Amino acid sequence: MLTGDPTMGLAAGGVLIVLVVVALLARSGDVSAHAAGGGAMGAVGGGLAVAGLFVLAASVLLPGLVHQHGFDALIALVGICGGLLLLAVLIGPALARMGAASVPGLIGFRFGRLARGLVLLVAIAATAGLLFGVLAAASGLATRLFGVTVGTAALAIAGAAVLLIIPGGLKSVLAGSRFVAGLAGVVLLAVLAAVCWALLGNPVVPIAYGVAVAEIGPAEVALIENGAVDFGVFKPFLREFLTVDRLNWALLTVCLMGAVAVLPPLVQATGVFAAGQARRGIAWALTFVVIALTAVPAIAALARLETYRAVSASQTFGDLPVWVRRASEAGGVLLHGTSLQLVESVAGDVARGATSIEAIGATMADRGARAEAIWQRLDLAVQSAVLDLGRRFYEAPAQPLEARWTPYIDTVVTAAAAAAGNTSGKPDLASIEIDPQFLFLALPRAAGMPDVLSALMAAVVMGGAVVLIAAFVAAISAMIVRDGTSVLFGGEPRRVAEVALIRAIAVVIAVAFALGAALIPVTADVILVISLSVAAAGLLPAVLLAMWAPRATPLGLVLAVLGGLTLGTYYLAGTALYSVSFYEAWAGFSSAGPDAYAEYEEAREVWVAAEGEERAAAYADLAARTTGSLWSPGLANWFGIAPAAAPVLAVPFALLLGLLVSFLNRGWTRMDRAQSAASSPDAVGS
Repeated sequence: MLTGDPTMGLAAGGVLIVLVVVALLARSGDVSAHAAGGGAMGAVGGGLAVAGLFVLAASVLLPGLVHQHGFDALIALVGICGGLLLLAVLIGPALARMGAASVPGLIGFRFGRLARGLVLLVAIAATAGLLFGVLAAASGLATRLFGVTVGTAALAIAGAAVLLIIPGGLKSVLAGSRFVAGLAGVVLLAVLAAVCWALLGNPVVPIAYGVAVAEIGPAEVALIENGAVDFGVFKPFLREFLTVDRLNWALLTVCLMGAVAVLPPLVQATGVFAAGQARRGIAWALTFVVIALTAVPAIAALARLETYRAVSASQTFGDLPVWVRRASEAGGVLLHGTSLQLVESVAGDVARGATSIEAIGATMADRGARAEAIWQRLDLAVQSAVLDLGRRFYEAPAQPLEARWTPYIDTVVTAAAAAAGNTSGKPDLASIEIDPQFLFLALPRAAGMPDVLSALMAAVVMGGAVVLIAAFVAAISAMIVRDGTSVLFGGEPRRVAEVALIRAIAVVIAVAFALGAALIPVTADVILVISLSVAAAGLLPAVLLAMWAPRATPLGLVLAVLGGLTLGTYYLAGTALYSVSFYEAWAGFSSAGPDAYAEYEEAREVWVAAEGEERAAAYADLAARTTGSLWSPGLANWFGIAPAAAPVLAVPFALLLGLLVSFLNRGWTRMDRAQSAASSPDAVGS
């Protein structure tokens, strides 16, 4: 798998051309087609189209998550399936009954323009965050696959998404999604079966997964006995609750289920089903997604097992197998934080006149947040070694892989190993880092398969990214035009003008977000978590009140949405950003035990007594004690709930607040009507 491989470019271009042709065949000038799919597909075809929106997650995002965190990452798999089940049973049929095309439309049907406008803002914010995170992740992957800058990748992906939206809006996007889902089912699952056959002797993926799991345990024990494991970073693949505890595993799963069930693009995609087919169609989508997600643990297990085999069989870095070398050439494997791709990119920078470490750092920033972070993490001596080897590669270009691998190991990896304290020169698990996004793409090379299969898989993955991004853009543009004009002007524009506006706004949104992804370095996983939390805390209470609370009032719904967002934001920001102040204010609600509290008090006394730079260091120690991760709480928490699980607090609070305000509001309304009737002339005369 070579970065910038012409075969990979041809495969990606071919998939894109077919996607555009499929979108053109599904063209439509109807408003309902652009906003909600136009009821164009039956249950099976529409289910396949909805399932196609998960191709990127199932092939790239989730395997890397499971590979890193093992059992604990199954939160994502269970949450997605549970969310689709809720969408099939609750949300989709309700929209079909009320004739609404979106979540804001559903709310406006029951509660009027003000409530619709508020929910519209929340829906746009949640969808925009997901769009930005997915576009940043897809651009970073395309940068490493095709050897382009992150700006070029973002604009190319956004342009491809626009080409899918223009012909028929969400209808043409979902037609392309159906094609991607079918292609992914044939290519990705077939390649995975072939990989399982080559590596484990069984093409049936579930059985091969069982074989891999049976071998992973002994392999981990052998590595531990040989001292090839750093327990500071090593997480056994099958050991549960290492990243999150039991409580937060359940809570995070519930939060993800709620967020997926009300995601605006998925909700609007239910309009693609013909009349009366919504429930069955989403059931088919759930079936297809479950089939795809069953392959995710197998991908992660195979990658883990092959990594263990590579470390066990290698006495030196030069002995690492061919698939590691090829993955390093594509930037998919880092050896002590370096890769062969990094050296080659520096060689290209040298050819363009960058001859100093500072100049190389500037060019890395142009390649995106990941490339810049990799470069900045390197020791100065390692950066110098990379630059020196880059000069050598520039002076002797077009060498085969083996001719470049040996000097890379002898110079850059040796320097990086010394900087990391690895004096043995022997690879261990801590020295080999696999890029999560490259897991699936690296497996064919690990199985000794031709590069053309990796190229075809990469093309399918990028097709899935384009389809998903197009769905986000189409959903936002449709909500802005249809729901936004209804909120502002009390009605929608004429049909021809409405379609033109949706198309124009889609172009503006795609270009704006592409420029944002190119210019703003972001951590995609953080943005995705925050966006899903906004959807769960802000949209889920509104939908539940609209569907299950016939006595809820507009004022109750508005305050419920605002209350849920406020509490969720306060908890997430307080525990993640202002943890010391949060813990000081709510220490009685924390799950921390007496020992942890005593240690905190000792550290606080040190901070109070410190001065100057020592005071700043002491406060940093306090913050480190109180701040956990998004998935696991530090001392600053309520009842042991992780920051990312804030919706489990926000949603019940929002529902109770909405019901209470609705009850009081109805009582006040009845009192006002009674007083008005009593003071009327007819009442006085009688």
